Amino acid sequence: MPGSIRKTGLTSGTLLAVALGCLTLSGCLGSEDRNQFPDARPGKYPVDVTEVDFEEDQRVGKTYELTIDAKNTGEETIPGLAVTIDLPGRDSTLAFAYRNRQPGVAQGQRPIWVIEEGYPKLAGTVGRGGTNTSNRRTFNFGEVEPGETAEMVWRLVAVQPGDYELGWEMAAGLAPGEKAVNRNGETPEGLLEVEVENRPLLTRVDENGRVVPLTPEQQTQLELEEEDSD
Repeated sequence: MPGSIRKTGLTSGTLLAVALGCLTLSGCLGSEDRNQFPDARPGKYPVDVTEVDFEEDQRVGKTYELTIDAKNTGEETIPGLAVTIDLPGRDSTLAFAYRNRQPGVAQGQRPIWVIEEGYPKLAGTVGRGGTNTSNRRTFNFGEVEPGETAEMVWRLVAVQPGDYELGWEMAAGLAPGEKAVNRNGETPEGLLEVEVENRPLLTRVDENGRVVPLTPEQQTQLELEEEDSD
């Protein structure tokens, strides 16, 4: 009948209860999300990032470690501590890389750092880390119990000289709504400034006949002497 209202049998109170159930029980995950993440545990998980370390002055061909330590300061187990790596403005879908915008380039994604085989992983882990996800910039380090600290390590070889900003952002899981929060209730994240130089790493022969790299102080002194001689 024109102008008639079709009754659904749901009262306003029922609709409100359904809406609240969506918010409190499932975090309003869509059906696709529920299928992809059947064990999702949406919520805010307190995390204290206790240390972030990555050498600021680097050289091409040398290996460096990026370490991020994060403590679960909440009362619930973190479903899967995940870190996403981003180089702002580099437009790459890969971690530690940039996109070469030159027309006709066969491989547009170029590494700035190459991840050593078996990394990243938790410190002390034997063998491969097994942290890769479908997002090639995101790494999942698994559950973290209350009070425990995850010591995450990436071992990287610098291959492209330049000045870079390396960003990182943390989540409590891969499913939507699994959020890590710091003491201010914000997402733990940071930006590291790194300079990669193209100068070769100088070496010497030690008293045991082994070839070893010069210390940073020895290398600096030698470079200053070369500049004076020029």
